[in-house]
Amino acid sequence: MGESGERGTQLSTTMALFSTRSPRRFQGVHIYTSERKDKLDKLVAQAKREEQLARGETPEYKPDIESYRGKFAKNLKKADPDRRRLHPGITIAIIVVLVMLWYYLMTGSFKF
Repeated sequence: MGESGERGTQLSTTMALFSTRSPRRFQGVHIYTSERKDKLDKLVAQAKREEQLARGETPEYKPDIESYRGKFAKNLKKADPDRRRLHPGITIAIIVVLVMLWYYLMTGSFKF
């Protein structure tokens, strides 16, 4: 009876070698952030900028990252699924013509 138990574990480890696991999805959650502190920091920075403007100084430019978030992905052009691709025969014909042109330019004749 002990042999069948060992054989079962051996069989399951063998099967585990041939099975492929799907990768886990990345969870990009910030653990140590405080929304309250972020809002406070933003208010303090805005107050400093306004104070510098009141004194006639030019404030240091720091872009607001939140206003740019997602803009790149939104404006990125996706591949058009309706776009027709070049037929493989035409692609091969173009490659052959280019090779013949290269051969002519290198040797000066079309003798193959």
